[in-house]
Amino acid sequence: MQEWYGFSETIREVFPGCPELKGGYIYLNEGTGLGIDIDEKLAAKYLCTNRLPEWTLARTPDGTSARP
Repeated sequence: MQEWYGFSETIREVFPGCPELKGGYIYLNEGTGLGIDIDEKLAAKYLCTNRLPEWTLARTPDGTSARP
C-alpha cells in the first residue's frame, strides 16, 4: 500500500505543476519532465531558515563547490 501526503496550498502556489492525486492515482501535468515550475518571486517570501550541517553541503550559498 502506498501513501500520499499531498502538497499544501502554499507549496502548490510556489511550485505550480505539482502532481495531483485523483481517484487513487497520481497524475503529472503536461509540462516537460515532471512539469513542475517555480514562482521565484513568491518563493522569496519563504526564506529557508533551516541549515544543514556543513559536512552535508556540496555547494556554498553562492553556488561554488564546497570541496576544492
